[in-house]
Amino acid sequence: MPEEMKNENKSVEQRNEEPVEENDSAGADKKVSIHEISCSNCGAPLSYMEGEAVITCEYCGTTTMLAGFDNIVTVKSHYLLPPKVGRDEAIGIASSWLEKGFYRSKNLPKRVSWKKTEARVLPYWIVRCTGSTRWSGMQKRTRTIGEGKNKKSETYWEPVQGRIKEDYTWPVYAREDDSEFWGIRNLEPGKQCVFPDWGKFILRFGGSKKARNINLLKDKKDFSIDDLKKLNMQEHIINGQIVQERAERSARDRIIELHHDKAESKATRITDCDTTIDVQGVDLVYVPVWELEYGYKNKIYHILVDASRQEILSGEVPVSKWAKATIFDIIFLLIAAIFAAIGGASDGAAWPWIGAGVFGGSAVVYSVWTATMKK
Repeated sequence: MPEEMKNENKSVEQRNEEPVEENDSAGADKKVSIHEISCSNCGAPLSYMEGEAVITCEYCGTTTMLAGFDNIVTVKSHYLLPPKVGRDEAIGIASSWLEKGFYRSKNLPKRVSWKKTEARVLPYWIVRCTGSTRWSGMQKRTRTIGEGKNKKSETYWEPVQGRIKEDYTWPVYAREDDSEFWGIRNLEPGKQCVFPDWGKFILRFGGSKKARNINLLKDKKDFSIDDLKKLNMQEHIINGQIVQERAERSARDRIIELHHDKAESKATRITDCDTTIDVQGVDLVYVPVWELEYGYKNKIYHILVDASRQEILSGEVPVSKWAKATIFDIIFLLIAAIFAAIGGASDGAAWPWIGAGVFGGSAVVYSVWTATMKK
C-alpha cells in the first residue's frame, strides 16, 4: 500500500468527523458529517456519509457493515455481478430495445439524442427464502333459479380456499431512498418497470410491463475490485445504508403483502390469510448498471441497463404513432361491425348503418391523418 495511504489510516475504532456543507432542495446550507474508518483488510481509509452502514473499499473490495456503535463486522457473503458492458455498449443495448415491439417505432433510435449516461454499482441485499400462504375466503357467485315467468338470477356466497407457495431471491435495495436514482424502485418483483408514454392518446392499451422475480445471485462472483476496474466502475460503488437484519425484515413484510394481494385476487372476500417466510440466507450483491437519459420530441426519458446481464431492467419509451393508429382502428372498426350487425338484423332501421359509417369512417380518417403526421 502506498506510504501516503498508510499515513492517512486510522484504527478501526477511531472515526473522524469532518463537517461538509451541502445544499438541500430548498437552497439552504446544511452540514453533513463525513466519517472515516480503516479497511479491516488492507487498512485503506474508508470515508462514508452520515447514515451509511455498508461500506465497500474501492482499493481491495472488502465490505464492512456498521451494525451498531463500535459493532463493525466484515460481510462474508459478498458478491458482484461482473460488469460486461461499458457506456457505448449500454447505449447499443438500449437502442435495440427501443426499436423492438409493437408499441415502438423501428426508427426511434435514430431520432433520439442521448443526454446523460451514468455508471453505478448498486448494493442489494438478496434474501433467499420461501413464502408459503394458506388463505380462505368467500366467493360471490350467481345462479339461475325457477322456470318460465318465475325464472330469475340470485347471488350466493361460496367458501373457497387455496395455497400460494413460491421461492424468492428477494432484492432489498440497501439504501433508504429508492428514488435517489431513476428506476431503482421498479426492480422489485411485481412493480411496473416499463412505462409507455401515450401522450394525449386516450385509448391506452398495453405496452407496460411488471418486473419479474429475477434471481440477482445468478452468475454472481466473489466480489473483486479488479472486475470493476476493467470498465473503470470502481469509483462508482454506492455505499449501503440498510443493514442485513433490517433487509430481512423488509423482505418478509413485502412478501407477506404480495401474497395477501394475490389471495385477494382469487376471492371476493378474504377471511383468513396466513403467510410464513422461511429464510435460507441473506447475501450482499453489487449490481452494476447504466442509467441512460435520452431526449425525444422535447421530452426526457430514462432507461436502466443491467451492465452484467446486458439487458433492460426498466425503461420509459414513447408509443409510436402507428401503434396508436392500429389500436384506434381496431376498436372503431369493431364498433362499426357491431352497428352493421344490428342494422342487418333490424327491419330497415337507418341509425345502425349511420353508426357503422361514422365509426368506420373515423378509423379511415385517423389512419390517413397518422400517415400525414410529421416525423
